[in-house]
Amino acid sequence: MAQRHDPDLYHTASPLPVRWLERRRVAEVIRRLEVGPSHRVLEVGCGAGNVLVQVPGRRTGIDLSPFLLEKARRRLGASAEVLEMNAEAMTFPDATFDRVYCSEVLEHVLDPGAVLAEMARVLRPDGIAVVSVPNESAINRLKALVFSVPGAKSVLKAVSGYRIPDRMEDEWHLHEMDEALLKRLVAPHFRLAHLSGVPTKLAPLRWVAQLRPLR
Repeated sequence: MAQRHDPDLYHTASPLPVRWLERRRVAEVIRRLEVGPSHRVLEVGCGAGNVLVQVPGRRTGIDLSPFLLEKARRRLGASAEVLEMNAEAMTFPDATFDRVYCSEVLEHVLDPGAVLAEMARVLRPDGIAVVSVPNESAINRLKALVFSVPGAKSVLKAVSGYRIPDRMEDEWHLHEMDEALLKRLVAPHFRLAHLSGVPTKLAPLRWVAQLRPLR
């Protein structure tokens, strides 16, 4: 699936409106991290390193896919530590990182609650976590509208290097994310400090949550 729906292509070769949305989302993730050069930062599910390369600080990324990790290592070089690791059972000691973020990953994992628990465990008591997830129902409605236009799917396929599924849950989305589910998943592990809708709170296609430790 990591090769079939390569997130590197999603960031670099998807249709222009999708790339515009992704730039807005990534900018909001980084803004809510409030990260400085001295902070130790972890990306949970770093993929090909498209987001991690834009984040300041002392950077570490983890992922399960050797295919994507190789891309991340080429992109980041010696500027970041990139490790193969299961986000549901990280091997880092408690309170290792000043900042932890998880960008469009929770919908893909078997147990998103376990990932959030691990993020809370490895985050320092004064740290910040950021999570972003798709607003699945809104995106599905938008896709249905766009794909209902005759020839739209063929045009998108012709201009894009990224394969776009008809619906979010058609492929490797294991959970149908929305605002309510995000809040339920987060509540046992973090205090929700701020919730942003991307591109806007009135028309959210993505949710970006800034989180603080409960302890």
